[in-house]
Amino acid sequence: MSSQRTVLLGLFFLVTLGVLGYYTLFLTEFTPFRERPELSAYFKETNGLREGDSVLVAGMRWGRVKRLTFDPDAPQEKRIVLTASLYEPLVLREGATIEIRDATLLGGKNLWIDPGPAGAQRIPAGRELFGVVAGGLLDRVTGLVKDSEASISRILDNIEQVTIDLREGKGALGRLLGDAALADEVEEAVRAAARALEDARAITADARAGRGTVGRLLTDDALFTDLSAAARKLSELLDEATRLATEARTGDGALGRLVSDPSLAAEIASAAASVASITRKIDEGRGLAGTLINDDALAADVRETMASVARGEGTIGALIVRPEVYENFRAITDDVAFMTSTLRSGQGSLGRLVMEDEIYQQLKLALQIVSRSLEEYREAAPITTFTSVFFSAF
Repeated sequence: MSSQRTVLLGLFFLVTLGVLGYYTLFLTEFTPFRERPELSAYFKETNGLREGDSVLVAGMRWGRVKRLTFDPDAPQEKRIVLTASLYEPLVLREGATIEIRDATLLGGKNLWIDPGPAGAQRIPAGRELFGVVAGGLLDRVTGLVKDSEASISRILDNIEQVTIDLREGKGALGRLLGDAALADEVEEAVRAAARALEDARAITADARAGRGTVGRLLTDDALFTDLSAAARKLSELLDEATRLATEARTGDGALGRLVSDPSLAAEIASAAASVASITRKIDEGRGLAGTLINDDALAADVRETMASVARGEGTIGALIVRPEVYENFRAITDDVAFMTSTLRSGQGSLGRLVMEDEIYQQLKLALQIVSRSLEEYREAAPITTFTSVFFSAF
């Protein structure tokens, strides 16, 4: 083999290796034996997008930027034509967007395609597509600062005015910074708040330890049981009140009749009228009660009588005031009680007669004999009279 052929063979291998290396490093999706679909769109600007940058569809790598063509004579919205080489065919629908976005925070660009909602109508193949440049993070921050410049200026002015007011002692915060007395009051308030927190901490500790009413309520099962019983009783009382209210509405029971029975209401009204009439008669001095209440002379007599009784005059007065009369009355009652006790115990003739059944039967028999004798005498009286008359003739 001649040296010329060796050189040509070496150059061929070098070119082949270079091409393979280029496509391996920069065009990893290189498919020399398959035709790949393309997508074209118009842009006003590309903001640094280069040929070979990735094409992303919904975040998935879908191809690369194949070619960027600038036409200075075309309208502004069509002066840059972007042609993208896609790995797979892409169906675009109404609402689809094509944007140039930052690849990372450190730099680089991507062509971002959103194919549109699934239910929308497909975009015909011949329609012109237009893309936009999405602002990067720095652009968005710059735009935000630019849009908020007036607001930031007003905020700074307000801060400056607040600082001036604070220096001049205006407002509560200004007085707090410049007024020593107010500062002392605030300090005292803070100390009082600290003491209150300490007291609250102590109360919480007592409650956890079961001291005091709240502590007993939290830890004493018996107290909890009592409260539960009281709550149940209260619930029963409320149920009873509800039942009474229901009966009152429906007219059941005495309260219901009192509320809803017209005849009972009329009777109560009549009774109230009668009471009012009696009270009116008493006020007018009619009747015994009216005379007792309104007659001054009768009241004087009653007072005189009570005074006589208090002085021991008369029978009642002597009975109440004079001890000997009271003792005599007491002796009489004692004797009566003794006699009654004697009769009940069957002592003496009268007691035996009252209490012993045998004497009662004998007395009953004697009375029956006397009654028969009187009856026989009454029947024999006509014969005796006739005999006496008959024999008196001789």
